[in-house]
Amino acid sequence: MNAQPGSVGLTEAAELLYRHVLRSTPRPLADHAEALGWPIRQTEQVVRDLERMRLAARGADGTVKVDDPRASIGRLLDSEEADLDERRRRLLTLRESLEGFESDYRRGLQLSGPRVPPWEEVSPTEAPAVVEHLYRTSRGPIMQVTARISTGPGHEDAVRRQWEGAASAGRELRAIFPLSVLTDPQWHAFAQDRARAGEQQRYLADDAIRVEFGVFGRSGVILAESGADEDFLLLRPPTIIDAYTTLFDELWRRAEPLMLRDASAQDVKLLELLSLGFKDEAIARHMSLGLRTVRRRIAALMEEHGADTRFQLGLAVSRRGLVD
Repeated sequence: MNAQPGSVGLTEAAELLYRHVLRSTPRPLADHAEALGWPIRQTEQVVRDLERMRLAARGADGTVKVDDPRASIGRLLDSEEADLDERRRRLLTLRESLEGFESDYRRGLQLSGPRVPPWEEVSPTEAPAVVEHLYRTSRGPIMQVTARISTGPGHEDAVRRQWEGAASAGRELRAIFPLSVLTDPQWHAFAQDRARAGEQQRYLADDAIRVEFGVFGRSGVILAESGADEDFLLLRPPTIIDAYTTLFDELWRRAEPLMLRDASAQDVKLLELLSLGFKDEAIARHMSLGLRTVRRRIAALMEEHGADTRFQLGLAVSRRGLVD
C-alpha cells in the first residue's frame, strides 16, 4: 500500500502508524511516537493524514483511537469508488463530445479564419496513426472498400485493436472485398474472422473496385491513391463525406453477399423448394413451419443476398452454387 500523500492508499509512514495503533490499546500520541522512535512533529503529521482519511481520531484527552478497519477502510473505498465512477462518467461524456467539438472548431475556422483545406495528404508511415485516431474518435458506421487486402494501415497492431474494439462495441462495420479473396486461403480466413466478429461483407469482381476508401462516421474519409507506396488523402468536408457514403452504398448494392459455409440446412431446403416452384403454403406444409415464418425467412434471405425480388434471389443463390 505504498502511495503518495493525498492518494487513496497509505504512505509507508501512515500504514506503519495505522498498524501500530490497531495493535495497541488506546494511548496518547506521544506514546505512539516513543514506541515507534519518531519525532513528535512527524507523528503529528502522520496522524493528521489518518484523520483526513477518517481512519483515526483523537479524543478530548489526546488519545488516538481507530474503528474496526472493515468499517473505516470500507467507507474510504466506497467514497473513492464513487469518485472514480463520476470521473469515468465525465470522461465518457467528454469523449462522446469530441467529434462535435472538432466539427465546431472547423466550422469556426471556416467562418473566422483560413478555410480548412478540403483534403490533407497523409504519407504511408503516418496513415496507421491517422486511421487509428479516426477509429477511436469517430461515431457512427465504418464503411470500407478494399482492393488490396494484403497491404494497408489496417494490419498495424494499433489499428487492429481499434477495429476489434469497434466490433465488440457493436458499431456498424461494412466492408467490400475483391472476389479473389475467396480463392486465397490466407485472406479468406482473414475475412471470415472479421465476419465472425460482426463485420458485414460483400464482394465485387477485382476489376470492379477502382477506388479504395474508408468512411468513418461523420469524421472523415481516408482515400488510398493508386500505387501501394503512394500517399493517402484525408477528406473531412461534410459534402465529400456524403459523396463517398453514397458511393459506398451504390457499390454495396452491386456487390454480392456470401452465404457462409455454416448456412442452416433449413434455409438451403427452403431455397431448394422455392427454386422448384413451390408456393409459400406448400413450403410451410412440407417443412412443418408456419406460413408467416416461411415468408419472414424468405424476406430475410432476400435482404441477405441483396435481392429485390424472388427471381433475383434465385439467381443469386444459383451463382453461389447453393442450389442447382
